[in-house]
Amino acid sequence: MVEKGKAKGYSDALLIEKKIEQGFIKEIKIDIDNKFEAAAQIAGLHKAEIAVIYYTYKNEIIALLDDDAARIFARGMGIKVKGTLGVLIDGFNNKLISRPEALLGLNKLSQIMYLSADIYQLVLKQLE
Repeated sequence: MVEKGKAKGYSDALLIEKKIEQGFIKEIKIDIDNKFEAAAQIAGLHKAEIAVIYYTYKNEIIALLDDDAARIFARGMGIKVKGTLGVLIDGFNNKLISRPEALLGLNKLSQIMYLSADIYQLVLKQLE
């Protein structure tokens, strides 16, 4: 992710690399079961999504996923799912970020991912 992101000039790749170096983000080697991977590929999932879902299934933790197909597949396996907007709301509710920071994050996210007007309004309401 970092190497490909840096090659494409994505600034987030540099931020992620820094957090890895600081120990904030851990790289984990995941050996995915072949049958699981084949089923997930049939569902149209990408390698990274498959790895996240497999890891969260094996460790009984929440999966961070925004892609609808990946979320549906994960939920079908009984995995709890949270998206980027859910993390933003949780950060605000747990007083890890202020309302202005949360609103800035929401606006930045709306520039890089599709948010319907209904979803945008729903998140705004959650940030009141």
